[in-house]
Amino acid sequence: MKIFKVLHNIAIIVKSIIKLIFIMMNLFVLFIPFIICRLLNIGLYKSIPRYFHLIFLKILNIKIKLVGKIYTNKPGLIVSNHASWVDISILSSLTNISFIAKSEVAKWPLFGFLAKLQDTLFIERKPIKAKEQKNTIKNILLKGKRLVLFPEGTSSDGNRVLKFKSSLFSVAENNSNLQDSYVIQAVTICYKGINGLPMSRSERPHISWWGDMRLLNHLWNILSFGSFEIIVIAHEPIKHSFDRKVLSTIAWKQVSHGLGLAMSGRAKSLKYNERIFEIA
Repeated sequence: MKIFKVLHNIAIIVKSIIKLIFIMMNLFVLFIPFIICRLLNIGLYKSIPRYFHLIFLKILNIKIKLVGKIYTNKPGLIVSNHASWVDISILSSLTNISFIAKSEVAKWPLFGFLAKLQDTLFIERKPIKAKEQKNTIKNILLKGKRLVLFPEGTSSDGNRVLKFKSSLFSVAENNSNLQDSYVIQAVTICYKGINGLPMSRSERPHISWWGDMRLLNHLWNILSFGSFEIIVIAHEPIKHSFDRKVLSTIAWKQVSHGLGLAMSGRAKSLKYNERIFEIA
């Protein structure tokens, strides 16, 4: 029996190495046309990172089911829960987007490089920088881009949605003119299945990347698994002007309630003014 276990472990290692080789080949093959298109200002360069993430998820055998619609007719702010670095590829595979990320992400292996290719806005979480960063975000949106915000401020174990930090919602608070120009949309990411079976609450924290887990060790663990099933719920946009705290609360309720629905097999897109979201 021992020899079969050893052979099984060797097979997993070999399979993981092959996946890693394909990932690096994918990056290399797409990087060259990306640089050429960007230097020549050919619009195709905006879509190349999305192609990388689509192929990356295919290599990892991560299957995504999208419930609802991600609005692309206007620039906008996409607000999502965050359980793993995999979320970056999940969302990037669905539409051409950039991210708002903490400054440390720029130093991450592979994903820091990809983030820079997608024109990620790296921010420092210092009160003294808040006004400057708010103006930067507003200018980026007015230029027609879609930005992803992970307002939990960190990643969770995937079983719950942490309370949203409201500071970055200030870009849209009480500003009806700006809201006419872009869309604020909440999105729920649910890690639903693993190797063809439903993912349990005890398994989800091992798939999520949170706490003091090391990035490269977690990437290796993900490479060793067979397949994942992910449900993404794109909720109805928040259409009215509110202050930042109300905006963050409405978005949190959409995302959090959506996670519960997805886990229970009843995933659906939620309106921002559902009765369960009423705020006194």
